[in-house]
Amino acid sequence: MYLASLRLNNFRSCRNVEVKIQPGLTLLVGDNNSGKSNIVDAMRLLTAPLSGRRVRYLEIDDVSTGANGPIEIEGVFDGLTRFQLGQYIGALDIGTNKAHYMTRFRPDVDAPRRSRVENLAGRAAGSDAEPEKRDQIRHVYLAPLRDAKRELDSATGNRMALIIKYLTSEADRTDFLDRAIDGLRKLEEHDVITGTQKRLQEHVSDLTDPVRAQVIGLSFRDVRLQRLARGLRLKIAEHGVDLADIEDSGLGYANLLYMASVIIELRNAQDAELTLFLVEEPEAHLHPQLQAVLLDYLQEQAAKSPRDDTDGPAGRIQVIATTHSPNLASAVGIRNIVVLRTQEIRTTQEITEEAPAIEETAEGYKEAEAAPTGIQRGTAAIALCDIDLTDEERRKIDQYLDVSRAELLFTRRAVLVEGVSEAVILPPLARNCVLDKRAANYGARCREFRAVSIINIGSVDFGPYLKLLLQEVNGVRLVDRLVVITDGDPDVVDDEVDLDDDPDDDLDDAPKADEAAAKEEPAVTLSRHDRLEKIATQLGADSILAVFAAEFTLEADLMNPFPINGPLLEIAFKRQKPRSGKFWSTLKASPNPAEVFYRKLRTSKRYIGKGEFAHDVAELIQSGRTFNCPDYLTQAIQSAMR
Repeated sequence: MYLASLRLNNFRSCRNVEVKIQPGLTLLVGDNNSGKSNIVDAMRLLTAPLSGRRVRYLEIDDVSTGANGPIEIEGVFDGLTRFQLGQYIGALDIGTNKAHYMTRFRPDVDAPRRSRVENLAGRAAGSDAEPEKRDQIRHVYLAPLRDAKRELDSATGNRMALIIKYLTSEADRTDFLDRAIDGLRKLEEHDVITGTQKRLQEHVSDLTDPVRAQVIGLSFRDVRLQRLARGLRLKIAEHGVDLADIEDSGLGYANLLYMASVIIELRNAQDAELTLFLVEEPEAHLHPQLQAVLLDYLQEQAAKSPRDDTDGPAGRIQVIATTHSPNLASAVGIRNIVVLRTQEIRTTQEITEEAPAIEETAEGYKEAEAAPTGIQRGTAAIALCDIDLTDEERRKIDQYLDVSRAELLFTRRAVLVEGVSEAVILPPLARNCVLDKRAANYGARCREFRAVSIINIGSVDFGPYLKLLLQEVNGVRLVDRLVVITDGDPDVVDDEVDLDDDPDDDLDDAPKADEAAAKEEPAVTLSRHDRLEKIATQLGADSILAVFAAEFTLEADLMNPFPINGPLLEIAFKRQKPRSGKFWSTLKASPNPAEVFYRKLRTSKRYIGKGEFAHDVAELIQSGRTFNCPDYLTQAIQSAMR
């Protein structure tokens, strides 16, 4: 059994939201205030805490602003075993073999104490005849600002005693307590104990003998595991270094140690059919490599958790985590990610006696329409498993996210580019050539562009990324604005300009012009620009996507206008090709230097290192040298900030 989906009505920012959950691990990603914590809290309200101590209750303030109906939190549970199908028959939808549980809160604003919570079962949300079965669906919650060191502290002994109980046999624990008792009894015979008792008795006798004599003793308290555990202190250190108290450890490793102890507790929860491990910001205090290791660990523990439920509960662990970390988001496939977005929700006035359901018009009487009363911010959920992608497209995106660290899942405005050259050169172009440095809002505009994600996909295969970012799910898309910058890469006739005398031009094993042309994309009816716009049209996202293409390719189009840009580009070019004087003389003499440069790049694709050239150009632009941004890049930058 696992939680397959969660439906929320009128709960905080979740006016009408359905969240799909994966059997093992699900990541809820999104920007601040998008509703991640609200969804986790809903799961806490729907299920019982593993500890049995509930600390979260539904309140009137949980009702969505402007909402008229009750709060409804419904969980749909799938994957029931043969035994669970029989045990959860009261909550079962026979047609789908899924169990439904709902928590409904009916608020009473005038008399809050009359507000009531209903725990319902079944698809029809009727009375729950077997609440004890629902109680076998538990949760453990780790707050985002958890203090792992305090939780691991043995002041109460509770957690250490629990860990010892789960990791050892009863016989070993009994032997441990017996030895502790024997040791303490022997210790009570030590001179420190007997001497103290004797001297203390003398003072007590002086006070009590005149009235009624009293005799005192000094011994250790009855030995129990929890009391012994209070004296234990966890220590941790890097391998080969002396152990140090947990208080002296870094927060990251303390956090990992604490989560490991929680997993031990979950794995040994003998009376739970399913336990939801709800972790907010598991990346807290962890560097990127540890984040990836943690996620692998959580996935492995979830996969290993189910037990044979022939003789007892299945004990499955399901992990749901919220994160702001691209490192975590990139470590799982997109099927396991739910992106949360904020969207505008228009609230309306409820039909009441003061606002009747029928109104009179010039044409007669008609049903009254609810009057709009305002616009609120609400949560929308995009389960990436719902994005319509082929297996090949999904594979490409998963592989890309694994390398890129998933920034595209966290952005609202994105610029997709073919390679590292565009990604390197766009920021200095925006700051120094496009945005007006004399404007009073120049700093604000720079920050606005910095909020735009420039995403290098490493190819011209933009199609899968457009489908991911522009496809509408539950009324929202992953991005509000998407700009694509691509090369024109036109076919050209054989170069008529002799460029082979360049002493730095090593063409021995470079492809010839006809070989390079043979490796170009096959001719198609639609240009790359048109193909991308067609995808946007099919997705109904014409107004969101803008495509800008170079006439030739980035490096060549930077030449325009050559009288202004040529001197800077010559400096950058000669850092790689210091003896390219003849080539630059040819460019200066040409009526179209960009085309000449493009022909040269097509003839010898290894003529220059494009990434290195872009870095050098960006450095020179940033240093304040004169440069004009090509028109198509200017338009792309302005469009991304629209």
